[in-house]
Amino acid sequence: MENKYSEIVKHIPNLKDHGHLYMYYGTPYSDECDIYEDYNDDGYLIVSHECDSLCCAIADKFEYDYEWLDILDEHEIVFEKIFDIDVENQDIDVVIALLLYLVGSITYEDKFIDALSNNYLIRLIERLKQFE
Repeated sequence: MENKYSEIVKHIPNLKDHGHLYMYYGTPYSDECDIYEDYNDDGYLIVSHECDSLCCAIADKFEYDYEWLDILDEHEIVFEKIFDIDVENQDIDVVIALLLYLVGSITYEDKFIDALSNNYLIRLIERLKQFE
């Protein structure tokens, strides 16, 4: 029997092993990724198929049931300071809202890449797993 968040939490081992390769700017490491025209000093935006799978799983599971912006606003969470939030003590609504925010942020800033680099995304998903 699958847990209700299994499509998301199954990414934890891969994120721990090579999360920095889920999404980054640079040169593709394999054919298992997509290259986007976004470019910075480090190269093109590279998005692995694993990253796409994770983002789709988060969106498919939560996007219609959670108003992430309202939840973050209710908890007075400021986007610029999300990495200062003690994830391990947040309720499920905040965890889900933060996951949705990070997925949505892909289109307009590098918060998702930062969350991969500083293990924030892993911490959020591990916290989500505690609610299964």
